[in-house]
Amino acid sequence: MPALPVTPDGENPIDHIQWIPADTLDPNVWNPNRVHKPELRLLERSLLSTGWIQPLMVSRERIIIDGFHRWRLSQDSAAVRKRWRGRVPVAVLDVDRPTAMLMTIRINRAKGTHAAIEMSAIVRELLETHHMDPAQIAQEIGGTRAEVDLLAQEDVFAARGINKWAYSPAWYPKDAA
Repeated sequence: MPALPVTPDGENPIDHIQWIPADTLDPNVWNPNRVHKPELRLLERSLLSTGWIQPLMVSRERIIIDGFHRWRLSQDSAAVRKRWRGRVPVAVLDVDRPTAMLMTIRINRAKGTHAAIEMSAIVRELLETHHMDPAQIAQEIGGTRAEVDLLAQEDVFAARGINKWAYSPAWYPKDAA
């Protein structure tokens, strides 16, 4: 497969998006990010309802730097594959393998995680201010009704008795020993 044309030096990759056949790309072998099935279904729902809001980042050799799970859905989801005729949007970077590896980690870490207290405030606003149905909220965030009910409580940690939980000593930071 021929190398892809890369984003010109000094320019933004987002200004040079290309739509290419998804089956011409290869996943990298170093991605530490894992997505569980419920979140993958949520990602599929997001793609189908909103469309592609972020391209895959790939090397000129067609190795995926960022966007593996979106790419995987473009292969595994009949609905996603059909809607975009097997194509995915890519931004192509001229980077070596070590740079690509570091980018993968940096991009995934920069995406962060959802903190329960902030999620609780959002769910409470959706329920109390916008009068949304809890089942709809659960569906839209890829959660369960029980999760929404828990997040709807004023003090989500007190409700779960987090201060009474015992954590396993099976893993601890090395310098804590």
